[in-house]
Amino acid sequence: MYKKLLHIRLSTFSILLFVGSLIFLKYYQQTTLTPGQLALFSVNSFLFGYYFAPLLGAQKARVGQLNTVARQETMVLLDILAQSHLLTEKTRKQLKLKLAVYLESVLYNKNIEADNPYYDELLHFTKQNKVPADDQAVLDTIYARISKTQETRDSLNNLFRAKVYSHEWLVASVLFFITFYFSIQTKFGDSVFFMIILAILMTGLGMLMMILVKFATLSHKEAKRMWQPMRELQIKHFDDMNPVEIAKEKSRIDAAAA
Repeated sequence: MYKKLLHIRLSTFSILLFVGSLIFLKYYQQTTLTPGQLALFSVNSFLFGYYFAPLLGAQKARVGQLNTVARQETMVLLDILAQSHLLTEKTRKQLKLKLAVYLESVLYNKNIEADNPYYDELLHFTKQNKVPADDQAVLDTIYARISKTQETRDSLNNLFRAKVYSHEWLVASVLFFITFYFSIQTKFGDSVFFMIILAILMTGLGMLMMILVKFATLSHKEAKRMWQPMRELQIKHFDDMNPVEIAKEKSRIDAAAA
């Protein structure tokens, strides 16, 4: 159920929340807030904004960094592919096969780690010294490019782990529900315009929490974009690779690493 909610587009969610708020306000009987309750409402609203803004900002920055680092990884792989055209056909095919296996291990992997057996296989292949001298000279250059990917994977791993902690969710949720509750209690009398404004306010509060949830769970469309360059690289440059060969190579490496 929770995962299905995350797939709802923000535009759809905002419409549903706004219509739901209008219907709710039309039939809900508000109570008159005391001066003490109004003071609490004001303080809580301030605390909610003060606490919520850094949380949302940190998650947006995290997604932005994920996009940047994933694109850097893609550029390294693209550079390796460009260098591979200087190799003989046999060596190039072997290299592309190992690159294809490595790429599959990274793509859409939120549990990626710096220690990667497919990366180790690539390094070993470029330093095997069992290819023609001209090929080995190119592979030495490719080795330097491949070495950069370990730091990239480490950065991705740290960013994937930089989530909102449970106590932060607790504080943000408490402040949100108190603010939302007091918003509901605001009397608008017979003013339809004020009722619409209040529904917009309730929609905005709900949207803020939903945006934070989507950024934190990487289900926001901005987060999903991070894999697009790598996926396009796989489609355009590895379309000549046999899936059966890739699967066999992956199984071989897994067996050797076990």
